[in-house]
Amino acid sequence: MQPPQSGGGGGGKMPKGEAAPAVPAIGDDLLGDILLRLPDTASLSRAALACRRWRRVASDRALLRRFHSLHHRPPLVGVILSDRWDSSIPFRCPDLQFLLVPSRNPHLAAAAGAGDFLFADLPENDSPGADRIPHESWLLRCCDGGLLLLSGARWYSKNLAVYDPFSRAAVFFRRPQDFDDFFAAHYAFLADEPDASFRVVAAQFFGERVEAAVFSSRTRGWSPLPSFRLRGSWNARDGARAGRFFYWQSNTRKYYDSDDKERALLLDTSTMEWSFTEVPFPIGESYCAADMAEHGGLCLVGGREQCLQLWARSGGAWVMKKQVALLKQFVFLKEIRREEWMKRVRPLAVKGDYVLMEFWSIRKSNSYFLLLNLKTMTLEMVKNNSIEPYRGSAFPFFMSWAPPLLSPGL
Repeated sequence: MQPPQSGGGGGGKMPKGEAAPAVPAIGDDLLGDILLRLPDTASLSRAALACRRWRRVASDRALLRRFHSLHHRPPLVGVILSDRWDSSIPFRCPDLQFLLVPSRNPHLAAAAGAGDFLFADLPENDSPGADRIPHESWLLRCCDGGLLLLSGARWYSKNLAVYDPFSRAAVFFRRPQDFDDFFAAHYAFLADEPDASFRVVAAQFFGERVEAAVFSSRTRGWSPLPSFRLRGSWNARDGARAGRFFYWQSNTRKYYDSDDKERALLLDTSTMEWSFTEVPFPIGESYCAADMAEHGGLCLVGGREQCLQLWARSGGAWVMKKQVALLKQFVFLKEIRREEWMKRVRPLAVKGDYVLMEFWSIRKSNSYFLLLNLKTMTLEMVKNNSIEPYRGSAFPFFMSWAPPLLSPGL
């Protein structure tokens, strides 16, 4: 056999002592396109460790938002459950339980094991001007972007905290000074994932009027919002985020001699303008809001018996865009309903094409959490085997789309 010839076809060995030709440098735009093809945020974090340039490109706000839009499966780690309490001024903290949502992604599983989702490791509040309350208990108010919003549980506490359950870091601040001490404050929380900044809106309801202010982590201060006139009575609880919107449900009580309607108060966080709407669901039905561009913006997702309904605004009125009869679409749910007395469907959150909801029993304490893809009509299910009924607020915990490595942190 003849030895391979060098030259010509390029199959020979490099002569000794000659360096291999350098790989042409790629620009930031091409590098960003390559990083967008990675499968998840954990892979993006590992790639960012290659060098300073790669980390700079990977942490660009525009790239992170595109990465978010391309990776549609929301990184759901689990759900924080609470028992029921109806007091506006709680004299105790509700009992909490963290329900892990199993994932085939090992990085999400590792995150679930490392997170302090019940804020047991919350540091001491040593911020200037804080109410000094020995052994202060904390109440979970909202959850967004991998962060928790907490408030002092005692009625006279004005302390607030935003807590990162992975880094165990917290930002402490106080509710607005000009708020009425004899009225409860109801909060809504938005975390800007790429740079780890956040905003908190605090609202007080006075009959048919709401007064509010917004706190920004960038300025570390409160700014007042315009007052807004409401219609009808409000039994407000904390608000929730739906894309660029905050919304507070009126939680109208059902009385036989009342024609009251269920209503929602809305705040567009891009313009800081209030609006108000009557929702297309009977009093007592569970629903949540969503910001869905394909349906023109604000939408409502409700659960009537075992049907899931998607409503959107059209011509100033609510129009049903989609209805999913869950027991017909997924026959195995019919057997669960019959054997375990599962009856109510409670929508909790909408992320991208997915709706997270709870399927629970009127007789038993256990339940099922369902994650439905509205486009592919595929369903994932996680059983909650709790022996105690957790029928209070439920807080879905989604990992931040921007990995902690790529965010400045709290």
